[in-house]
Amino acid sequence: MKDWQYVPRRLLGEKYFRWRGGEVSRLEALSDAVFALSMTLLVVSLEVPSTFAEMKLAFMHLPSFAVCFAILLMCWYTNYMFHRRYGMEDFLTVLMTGIQLFLILFYVYPLKFLFTWLIEGMMGREPRTISIASGDIPTLMIYYSGGFAAIFLIFMLMYVHAWRHRETLVLDHNERVITRSGISSHALSVAIALLSVLLVVIEAEWAPLAGIIYFLMGPAQGVNGYLWGRKLRDLPTGAAIAPEPGHPGFEAVDERGMEGDQVDHPDRDLDGTGANEQVDQ
Repeated sequence: MKDWQYVPRRLLGEKYFRWRGGEVSRLEALSDAVFALSMTLLVVSLEVPSTFAEMKLAFMHLPSFAVCFAILLMCWYTNYMFHRRYGMEDFLTVLMTGIQLFLILFYVYPLKFLFTWLIEGMMGREPRTISIASGDIPTLMIYYSGGFAAIFLIFMLMYVHAWRHRETLVLDHNERVITRSGISSHALSVAIALLSVLLVVIEAEWAPLAGIIYFLMGPAQGVNGYLWGRKLRDLPTGAAIAPEPGHPGFEAVDERGMEGDQVDHPDRDLDGTGANEQVDQ
C-alpha cells in the first residue's frame, strides 16, 4: 500500500469504517456528473443577468436554490459514502446506481418547483414566478414525496446488498453496525415519504400536512443514530481503507476470506474485555 493510505481515519472522513473504495471509478465519475448536471438545472438562468432587475430576480431565488442544493448535496454525499465504504461495482450495484441517477435527474423538477413556490409564498413575493392551482398541490406533493421515497429506497437496497456480502467484504463489528444503521436510516426516510403520499391520497386537503410530516425526519434520524451509535466500539489506530494481508495493526485477511469464506475476525473482542456485543449475523 502507498504511504498516503495510512493517514488517520478522521482525515479521510470516518473513524469507524475502513474505506474499501480505491481510485475513483467510472461509476462514481458518472454519479458525480449526473449530480453536477442536476444542480445546474436548479439555476434560474445559465446567462449572466444583463439588467439590475434580472440580477435582483436571481437573488430572490437564492433561498429556494439553497434548499434544493442542500437536498441534492445530501443525496450526493450518501451516494459518495456508499461507494467509498464498500467499493462495490458488481452488476446489481451498477444497476441500482443507474436507476437512482435516472430518478435524481427527474426529481429536480418537482424539487425546484415545490420549494420555489413555498419560499415565494413565505416571502410574500408578488407576482410569483411559480403558479399552481390549489387543486394541483396534492399532485405536486405526490410527485415530490414519490421521488424522495424512490431515491432513498434505492439507497436502502444498496446497503442491504452490502450487508448480504458482509463476509466477502470482511466487515468488522463497527462496520456491520454502521451498515445496519444505514439500512434503518434509509428505511425511515422511505417510510416518512410514503406517509406523506398516503396522507394526500386519503384526503387531498391534507396536502399541507403531507409537507409538515417531513419535520419528523430530524428527530427520527437522530434517535436512529443514537441507538446504533451506542453499539460502536473504539477501534485500534489505523488507516481508513481496507488493509492488505499481514499489515501490522489490522486483522490478517487471507485470500479465502476476501472471496467470501468465513473469516474469524468480524466480531472479535476489540478491547480485550470479552464484553463486546455480537452483531446479528
